[in-house]
Amino acid sequence: MAGPTASAEHPQQKANSNCCARASKPSPFLRGQCVHLPKGDVNYQLLGPHDAPHAPLVVCLHGLNGSVSSFSRFSPTLVQAGFRVLAFDLYGFGLSASPGRLDIEVYVQQVAKLLEGLKVPSTEKIFLLGFSMGGVIAVEFTNRFPERVERLLLVAPGGLLQRSKTPCKPLLFGCLRTRLGGCFLSLATLLACCCSCCVKRSMKGEKLANRFELDVREPVKFKDVSLENGERFLWNFHRSVNSYLRVLRRMPLWCEDFQDSYATLAKGRTPVLFLWGDSDCTVPYSEAEHEVRKLFAPRGVSCCMLPESGHGLLLEDAVQVGHYAAAWFSDLQDPTWKNCLDHWKLQANPVASQV
Repeated sequence: MAGPTASAEHPQQKANSNCCARASKPSPFLRGQCVHLPKGDVNYQLLGPHDAPHAPLVVCLHGLNGSVSSFSRFSPTLVQAGFRVLAFDLYGFGLSASPGRLDIEVYVQQVAKLLEGLKVPSTEKIFLLGFSMGGVIAVEFTNRFPERVERLLLVAPGGLLQRSKTPCKPLLFGCLRTRLGGCFLSLATLLACCCSCCVKRSMKGEKLANRFELDVREPVKFKDVSLENGERFLWNFHRSVNSYLRVLRRMPLWCEDFQDSYATLAKGRTPVLFLWGDSDCTVPYSEAEHEVRKLFAPRGVSCCMLPESGHGLLLEDAVQVGHYAAAWFSDLQDPTWKNCLDHWKLQANPVASQV
């Protein structure tokens, strides 16, 4: 990516559009295949049974600062269950392009154009999984293209947290998400560009791993992953900072911005399942619980809770989440699975929390 221009929210398209052109540059990101889309190249990975090219397709949407690697430990369980799994880098992250604004419209169209670019028939229904920020995109995609989505799985999704409980509120809501946000974004990107070498020299090894410590029950077991995440963020430091801030500036990550979209989803016909870690400190269920119950309890939707699991449940409980996903997407009729859904069925006015 080229250095910041006069508008940090509209970097030079030529410099950002071609992830394939950077194939010779060593990268800490998982490099899959590359597809050329109207807003730039997308790095993706399509896994599945080689002898079943028409197996049901699960499309996975990662969270903020995530990438294809977010689903590396989770995908094999779905593949073993007979699904094809499509994971890709959202615009601005991993090895995908970083075009113009990074907002909900851009990301919904990225999903739609990616399916078109990969020749997925418009008549074929997909199974959609949205994790964290990816949940916001998954909800909006389902609302706009309900005929394309067979079933939806939302794993600790964004768009349900309260602004009042957000860290750095004055900077976020009083600056970045205002008209002056563009100036702040440009300044922050320029500063990141100038300080890139210093930051990389000072942030190494244990210090870097600690800075990117994961929201899991035993962080020490995932030090290597924390270090990898840190190295990915620093690999193109000013792009990482720029993309992170652009998403915070434009994406509807809070309940006040996105509750109407969840209400629309709740009124629709697409089957929905929530999956959450009861020890999630990044997107705490306690903040989202009221809205989730209010909107989805009347539909009989379930929210399965994983005990002692944090926001990194796709990492620390990857196999278990994979089994939940496979059961949900295949509409498993096994009594044990049905009892699980009944146990976690949302109640509008619970006498006591099940968590």
